[in-house]
Amino acid sequence: MAGFGRSMFSLPIQMKVKKFAYCLNSHYFDNTRNSSRLIFDYRDGDTKGLSYTPFLKNPPDWPDYYYLNVKNLKLGNKILPIPSKYLAPGSNTTGCLIIDSGFSHGYMAGPVYQIVTNELKKQMSKYRRSHATEEEIGLGPCYNFTGRKIEIPDLIYHFAGGATMVVPGNRYFRFDTEPTGLGCFPVDTDATKNLEFTPGPSIILGNYMQVNQYIEYDLKNNRFGFRQQKC
Repeated sequence: MAGFGRSMFSLPIQMKVKKFAYCLNSHYFDNTRNSSRLIFDYRDGDTKGLSYTPFLKNPPDWPDYYYLNVKNLKLGNKILPIPSKYLAPGSNTTGCLIIDSGFSHGYMAGPVYQIVTNELKKQMSKYRRSHATEEEIGLGPCYNFTGRKIEIPDLIYHFAGGATMVVPGNRYFRFDTEPTGLGCFPVDTDATKNLEFTPGPSIILGNYMQVNQYIEYDLKNNRFGFRQQKC
């Protein structure tokens, strides 16, 4: 196990690399033995084809994570009415987004989660909800796609600096069988706790949403870069 955070003990910091990158394969219903790539780079400058957004200064209570400023989120073509206090850096260790490859499906603070899932329910209303599955696994909304063509809207992150990350529906939904039958929105949340804010980020972008993206942490220039590609 190796740490890749922002602390002095992380592997990239100890190796004194200028940047590191990875490209995560999907092993979702895929038993191939292909491994994901990890790249250490001692060169400076832009990597071809990447969009960049700057890292933010970390809040004191969360010093090891990579924070990003989100301008807005879209679901399909709909801009979501998420208050800026959840997306921009706050003074009390709240708000913004962190990238965490060790977190599987990700996290959204309660108010963000409610706005995203309310719009998701509207756009997915042609499918039959599986309330029994939602109660059983504690995630949702869940849908029964049996015998139906699956159409899930993209989840789109617009970052500071103009960078845009598009996450297709098959990368943020979880299916029980390839990909037919039941499918759920699996992002973790504290929505059931009725909290206005919890300490830490409002959004965690987990590794499932990073699949088939070339992800770069440019430590020298204090920025995050990415592009879509088959890993």
